[in-house]
Amino acid sequence: MDVDMYQKVWIAVLCMILCIGGAVQSYAATKQSSTGSSPQILWWYDLQAPSFGSSATGDIDNDGKLEIVFGTYFNDESVYALNADDGSLLWSYNTGGCNDASPAIADVDLDGNLEVVIPASSPSTVYCFNGMTGSIKWSRFTGTANCIDSPPAVADVDNDNKPEVIIGTFHGYVFCLNGEDGSICWQINLGTNSYIQSCPNILDINGDQKLDIVVAQWNGDHRIYALNGENGSTKWYSNQPQDWMYHGGSFADIDEDGRAEIAIGCYDSHVYVVNSEDGSPVWNYLAPFYVGAPTSIADLNNDNHFEIVFVAYNILGVLSHTGSLLWSYSAGGNIFRGAAIADVNGDNILDVAFGSEDGTVRVLSGDTGEVIWTYDLQAHYGMLFQIDHAPVIGDFNGDGKLDLFIIGGYGVSSPETNNYGRAYALTAGNGENQGWPMFRHDLRHSSCFNINRIPDIPTTPTGPSVLYVEESGTFTTSTVDSDGDELQYRFDWDAASSHDYSNWTTMVSSGEPVSLSHAWNTSGNYTIKTQARDEHGALSNWSNPLGTTIIHHDLPPPSIDGPTQGKRGVTYTYTFVETNPGGEPVLYWVEWGDGSPAVEWIGPYPAGQALPINHSFTEKGAYTIKAKVKDTLTTESDWATLDISMPKDYTFTLNILFQHIFVQHPFMFHLLRHLLGFQNILF
Repeated sequence: MDVDMYQKVWIAVLCMILCIGGAVQSYAATKQSSTGSSPQILWWYDLQAPSFGSSATGDIDNDGKLEIVFGTYFNDESVYALNADDGSLLWSYNTGGCNDASPAIADVDLDGNLEVVIPASSPSTVYCFNGMTGSIKWSRFTGTANCIDSPPAVADVDNDNKPEVIIGTFHGYVFCLNGEDGSICWQINLGTNSYIQSCPNILDINGDQKLDIVVAQWNGDHRIYALNGENGSTKWYSNQPQDWMYHGGSFADIDEDGRAEIAIGCYDSHVYVVNSEDGSPVWNYLAPFYVGAPTSIADLNNDNHFEIVFVAYNILGVLSHTGSLLWSYSAGGNIFRGAAIADVNGDNILDVAFGSEDGTVRVLSGDTGEVIWTYDLQAHYGMLFQIDHAPVIGDFNGDGKLDLFIIGGYGVSSPETNNYGRAYALTAGNGENQGWPMFRHDLRHSSCFNINRIPDIPTTPTGPSVLYVEESGTFTTSTVDSDGDELQYRFDWDAASSHDYSNWTTMVSSGEPVSLSHAWNTSGNYTIKTQARDEHGALSNWSNPLGTTIIHHDLPPPSIDGPTQGKRGVTYTYTFVETNPGGEPVLYWVEWGDGSPAVEWIGPYPAGQALPINHSFTEKGAYTIKAKVKDTLTTESDWATLDISMPKDYTFTLNILFQHIFVQHPFMFHLLRHLLGFQNILF
């Protein structure tokens, strides 16, 4: 056969392959439409570089809605906080270098508000941002060239009842930072030739009710290390892995012995499961390619056993709790950041969601690996669009259904000016349960999806039903969490109108009451509600309301303006004015002091509005006008007074004056009569 014939044959074979591939793709699309609803793009946000690792979600500005936080690579080099409902920018901060590590969202300084903790890799600095404003609360430099690819874990590891932030760095360091100010609690070195790029796992490895830390080495001795949370000392290490481990493990009671096991992937193409108490092997699985991506754990097929999701380059597989392969799926490129897990389509079977280097997002049914849906973001973007970012899943737009967020693009360290990226939010399906809120699922990096039930509705707040303006009242509530999770609470002090949310309280045990104090600076009727949030971020529904009335403590008396002297029988106008600091309308009570009927609670009139009232005094004498006000909340002022007098008749008084003069000076009388020509002047 000549060369031209060979070329024709190969072209024909290639066409057949493409046709078969097209048919397979068409079939997959058909399966998608029968298995779950097609995703829709909610919004996107353009970037100057992609984001590596993953994002984190949380209500960082206390507006009752989720925000999404992530960092970007060279050419963009920023930390972004986007409003999850519409993709608008809440805040951003340029770190001046690449940000390779996924963020953590937690109240690390116990001020009741969420902070964003994220390392900047090339500046070798950990930042703690105010979640609402993006201002820096603290930062910690880890040393020259101690770059940070390790996503921070957050937990109280030194038993001081305050959270710590744990990260690994290049050159073998593990840092434990105090959450309140970023100061170093402890740091240790596991070999300068190694790199701790894995996300730390935080768990109690030996049942002593104290948290420990598990990390893995990239390079160096290729070990898994378990460290004492209080001081970083080594509890055990495992030499079983034979190559690099970039991502950390996941943990759960996989072999059902009552203690957690660690499942971790290695570049020696193995998935290792080791006992957390001593690092001894449980089982391992040999994959077809290197296992650089993180593992995830969940009961994917409702058999009451945990399954392990792993990735060997472009193959995503699921292992049973005993280590046998249940199913696998091949994507068109590397799936380096692993999978998120949630019941995306609401069929009560957990699903596996991931992005890959071919620019496609996929969601597979956890029990069989059947495609639920795919979305080709590279085709939507119109250019090479590599996804090196694990999705996060939650209800972003408040419709009660799950959505998915992921970032892709193109990013290299040089020349960085060619980099670009885009963040996408898509509808995920009809699922209504918990999502996957951050890289490795939670702040301790278990990467284990347990069905987390939302806390019960908190009790109706108890507290005073009436308070004065600026008087502090204490209000108490509680609830229970069916999973036994710790809880924190917030109060809405103005739930019926404009909303006035408190900060979140510190975490307390399930069922433990919490109290917060509050004062109002304006009188009125207020409705108070409470909400609980568990340690995984799941929110309860709002409590029933408590009504509280805020009244003025010292309502000032009104002013009285009018003539203080006058004639009997003449009508005069007196003006009454109340300037109520709270702005409440007032009613007036006026007494004239002359025995006439009082003006009883007329109004209400707006504060500051003059009230003119006419009155005449029929008898001569001295009188005291009295007036007081009350607002619409029945608070009464003290009396205001105005003293007046109705003098004697003017003509009569003048006669007496002249008589007095003429008695003292008789000649004046005769002179005046002669001058005026009056014969009969009588005074």
